[in-house]
Amino acid sequence: MPCLPNRRALSVVAALASALSVLSACSPTRAANQQTDALRLATWNMEWLLTPGDRAELGSRCLRQQPRSDERALPCTPGKAQPPTRSAADFDALARTATQLHEVLRADAVALQEVDGATAARQVFRQGWKLDCFVDRAHPQKVGFAIREGTPYRCNGDLSALDIDGSTRAGADVTLYPGTTREVRLLSVHLKSGCFDGKLDRQFAPCQRLRQQVPVLERWVDERVREGKAFAILGDFNRHLDKDSRYPAGPDESQPLNVFNALSDNDPTGAVLVRATEGADSIPCSADDRHTRYIDDILVSESLARRASQKQFARVPFATEDQGRLLSDHCPVVYSLTGLGR
Repeated sequence: MPCLPNRRALSVVAALASALSVLSACSPTRAANQQTDALRLATWNMEWLLTPGDRAELGSRCLRQQPRSDERALPCTPGKAQPPTRSAADFDALARTATQLHEVLRADAVALQEVDGATAARQVFRQGWKLDCFVDRAHPQKVGFAIREGTPYRCNGDLSALDIDGSTRAGADVTLYPGTTREVRLLSVHLKSGCFDGKLDRQFAPCQRLRQQVPVLERWVDERVREGKAFAILGDFNRHLDKDSRYPAGPDESQPLNVFNALSDNDPTGAVLVRATEGADSIPCSADDRHTRYIDDILVSESLARRASQKQFARVPFATEDQGRLLSDHCPVVYSLTGLGR
């Protein structure tokens, strides 16, 4: 592989110059050290990614409401946008973004959301990836992982308690580099949508369901802290976490008032998280992207973040020549921790 990305790669990640600096050293020894001394994590909601055959078959018998977790179906709610029907060129465009994650930003793992399992993911993550640890859910919106080939990992089973009502999404749990000094536990999540900011104790159904999910996540965090393990939660939080600091964690762990402060409450000692998007400017996915706040994020245990000599956030916008295609309403975000030591 050349040491510097080609012109096409640079066109896709022009806004990510600082993130590309991790690839700037051409010395083979230094490059090898960077690979063993770094952890690069990404997350990407791929907006109803299905194979063309499954999209056609499920679309022919869709439901007028959002399917439950145990229903293999698509919604066709009147007045709402339908899941996209993508062409081969659309999949090729998405695959070019996956190539950037692999060849340019060199992600160890990508947490995936809204993907109908490994077969669907393979249409985009074509070479250099293991596609695994997807949750056991009939609904086509699943979470799972794309893991760089050659990276040791272990699937830990679903965090099924995150599906609090049979209609929300469980979490996918994986350990990278198990049994080594590089071991890190990752959780891919796609939380309840509709409660993007404000206190969680409002009489509003999406906020009430999100409020039920937070204690499940907090228990997962607390267990990792007590084990003394490095960890991260990655995914689509459907929440403007930058606003959560306005509200206290809540009266107790069962009644949270927000998401981030409830998870990062230092109880037990060490339950403190670092948010990848902290202080980051909003980078649009495409020219017509009007979102100005992140809902996709990567929350890293402070103990892991503290080991890194350098931390870099990046977002991967779609290439200019690919805009206008049916891609996704999200694009990847990446958090690179380098200089971790042994």
